[in-house]
Amino acid sequence: MSMNFHAPENRHTYLGRETQPEWFDLMQKLVDPHDKEIADIGCGGGIYSLAWRKMGAKKVTCVDFSQQMLADAAENTQGLPNFVLKQGDALCTGLPDSCQDIVFERALIHHISQENRTSCFAEAYRLLRPGGMYILQDRTLQDIQRPGSPEHIRGYIFDIYPHLQNFENQRRPNNIEVIDGLQSVGFKQVKVFSLLEKYTIYKNFSQLATGFQARKSRSILHELSDEEIAHLVRHIEKSLDTKTDIVEKDFWTIWTGIK
Repeated sequence: MSMNFHAPENRHTYLGRETQPEWFDLMQKLVDPHDKEIADIGCGGGIYSLAWRKMGAKKVTCVDFSQQMLADAAENTQGLPNFVLKQGDALCTGLPDSCQDIVFERALIHHISQENRTSCFAEAYRLLRPGGMYILQDRTLQDIQRPGSPEHIRGYIFDIYPHLQNFENQRRPNNIEVIDGLQSVGFKQVKVFSLLEKYTIYKNFSQLATGFQARKSRSILHELSDEEIAHLVRHIEKSLDTKTDIVEKDFWTIWTGIK
């Protein structure tokens, strides 16, 4: 069963992580966020909303279609100035035209059907001021098809459950498709970048197992039963050479376009 972002039991799924230095480094090479207004669409728990504020954004608007996710973002940004929370869909945010300098969407478009992605891009274009930048961060099939390793823990999922590869084939964006879609709605200077981003450090295998069993921050795990996840965890434990200081990383593709 796919993840229900509206379910109360899935609160805090996208909360509790810190943004990593390699992400900050790439974003600062792409754009100067200082004194800019930024919309973080599909903000989840607001982890990256906070990151934009740390980089000097004047105002961050956290947009998500789920009240549960927005409750997490509210908890994460509680008491901090210049954050706005808005319930809205990536295809129809409800925000005014030309109101943002940067629109950021991380791990969002693989949840949007292929036929609706152009509408998502068009909504971002509508929100941006002239000269504003759209930044998309997601995983392509090439990003996720790397084999399982202590660095790429996600790869073990497909070792055990290859049928999930078909699930990913249907939802993961294609690089050329995204480039063509961005250009079709008017974006100029479309560029593509790669990012190897640290996801987290597990002090021991027990921490990793707990995260998988809680389906933490991985919507694909909601396609598996508790018994299937338990089997997966046993496979990962056997496959890892070390049980301490497991550094998990994720491969990402970043697309940018200018209005």
